[in-house]
Amino acid sequence: MKEYIARDPRTGFPLRAGATRTRIQVDEAYRPSAGPWDAIKHYDVLPLATGAKSALEVNWVGRPHLVSQADGIKALPRISKRNPVEAHEALISALSELKPELRAAGLFALPYLALTNPEDLFEHLAELVDDIDTKVRVAASECLTIVAPVFPSATEQILHGELRSDVNSRNIAAFAALKEMCKVWPEVVVIHLDELLRMDDASLRAKAAAMLPPLSRSKSAAVWDLIGWSLQDESDEVRAQAARTLTTLANKAPSIARVLLEVALFDESDKVRRPALRAMNSMDMSGYRMNKLCIDGAHHSDVEIRRACIKMIPKLFIESEMRIQANELLRQETDPKLIELLNDMAFDPELEGGEEDKNRYLAPAPPVTLEDGTVLPASAFDLDESGQPLFASQPQPTDRMLPVSDRNAGEAQPGTGGGKEARKGDIDEAEFDPGRDDYDEEFDAELDDIDGEPSDD
Repeated sequence: MKEYIARDPRTGFPLRAGATRTRIQVDEAYRPSAGPWDAIKHYDVLPLATGAKSALEVNWVGRPHLVSQADGIKALPRISKRNPVEAHEALISALSELKPELRAAGLFALPYLALTNPEDLFEHLAELVDDIDTKVRVAASECLTIVAPVFPSATEQILHGELRSDVNSRNIAAFAALKEMCKVWPEVVVIHLDELLRMDDASLRAKAAAMLPPLSRSKSAAVWDLIGWSLQDESDEVRAQAARTLTTLANKAPSIARVLLEVALFDESDKVRRPALRAMNSMDMSGYRMNKLCIDGAHHSDVEIRRACIKMIPKLFIESEMRIQANELLRQETDPKLIELLNDMAFDPELEGGEEDKNRYLAPAPPVTLEDGTVLPASAFDLDESGQPLFASQPQPTDRMLPVSDRNAGEAQPGTGGGKEARKGDIDEAEFDPGRDDYDEEFDAELDDIDGEPSDD
């Protein structure tokens, strides 16, 4: 029922007097759905539920409604805290009524009255799931879906039978209850799944395996055993449902996921391999075990598995090992795109590349320094069209051909004469080595003419 809010009749705004009351938030799972029974006055609920009053007229959503005994039974949760004993007795009586609509109304109120006093309620629920009336059975299945996550022990036997029911609607409701229990009682769900995964019915095992993905978030060894067991099931659907857990395990328990990947990645079903491949792409592949898994996957019959594993090879191996693995895989690879990818990995630019590629792996040459300490630039080693050093073929000034000390000695000092004799004396003292890179034969002949001595030629 909606909370009553006092309003000013003149303005319509809520009256605020005293301290503001904090409204307690109640989980919707423990709140009955709204209906005309919410408009019944509290003092009329018990008389109407027990049959003391046959009917009442109430105002619901601005319209008059005629409520009956079934509506009074549905309103019992509203008085369960004020009159717990009377409400419980009225509910027990309603669950044993001959009229199906009253039994269904009692099942509607059962989950909420069980929170205050569950005595004898679940015994009635166990009987009503097999009621002769279809509407009562449907109401019992809906009731079981609500109460199973709250009372797992009290509903264990009921749920055990409903999970194996041949009636599809009852089976669906039971698995819905089991799915809700995964959030609050995962250890109880594991007990149920451990039995269901041993059943001969493949469809039942597949439904049970569908509960594994929600459970994979909990770090439980029992859950990991169920997943590993399901991955080896003979049914493709069971294995596919179990493979859906691998992505979650890759984040929550990567060590367990590595072990399970060795099974799922090489499964014959494509529905199993695809989730395994997604999980592998999200994992850290370092380590010997994962390296071996990657190499084995590169030999897989599925081209997508091979492509994913081949792309991981550069991340797992150094360049020399990568080229060895690529050359090994090239012997049996048939896919053109993967062959091109492996050729790129196997290419060694240090041995098979051009001159420029090979030079990248050479150590830089030490700088060349002349006798006077001058460091030759890199351009001094460039060759011209004839193959001669470009630096030596360029015309150099005469004074640049001499050592620094000789060039300074040949300069005429201010206030002194005999520049020609000084130049001749300086040239006599100059020594030229024909083996030097800057040796000039014409200049050497000119010096011999000045000295009056014939050249070596």
